[in-house]
Amino acid sequence: AGARVLVTDLKTRGKLRESLGRLKGLSIRYVLGRHRKEDFENADLIIKNPGVPNESKFLALAKKSGVPIETDVGIFFDLCPAPVVGVTGTKGKSTTAFLIHQILKRKYKNAVLGGNIGKSVLEVLPKIKKGGPASPTSQGGPVILELSSFQLEALTEKKLSPHIAVITNIFPDHLNRYSSFAQYAKAKTNIFRFQKPEDFLIIPE
Repeated sequence: AGARVLVTDLKTRGKLRESLGRLKGLSIRYVLGRHRKEDFENADLIIKNPGVPNESKFLALAKKSGVPIETDVGIFFDLCPAPVVGVTGTKGKSTTAFLIHQILKRKYKNAVLGGNIGKSVLEVLPKIKKGGPASPTSQGGPVILELSSFQLEALTEKKLSPHIAVITNIFPDHLNRYSSFAQYAKAKTNIFRFQKPEDFLIIPE
């Protein structure tokens, strides 16, 4: 029968018209303009948008009920069969990720670009070939991901970081989400926090 999917959002149907149009025809139930406690307490799995803070009272209800909480980034890191180059920073991460992708594509034809570029990282998962970029003729290729601080929060539970981590810079930002600059910077450190000895971190001088 497959999964029974319910989407809930505090935004109204009118504000979500464009997004709902892209999902037309799919077997999805919607609860919009509000959240219901029972939807969080009785679910088998919750996949949260990275923009939803971990301190949400509705996520707290789910945790209290023992409901597992995932994000698209967490699922991606679990399933991705190729090495990941992660790029983060307050400024310049989109440009840097794009340029890295253009450079690597010259050697690895199956290099894939994704992340914080308006689409879920899961949309690029089917494009990724198995196998590492051992040679230009390898079926595999690296994945270059632009990762926001919100997305990097998901890696705390997974205890996973990209094989190659790139930090462009860190300046005060998103202080409406984080209580301090230190908390924001800590979220950014997840890009290298769980790296292994054979992994790489690239930072500005």
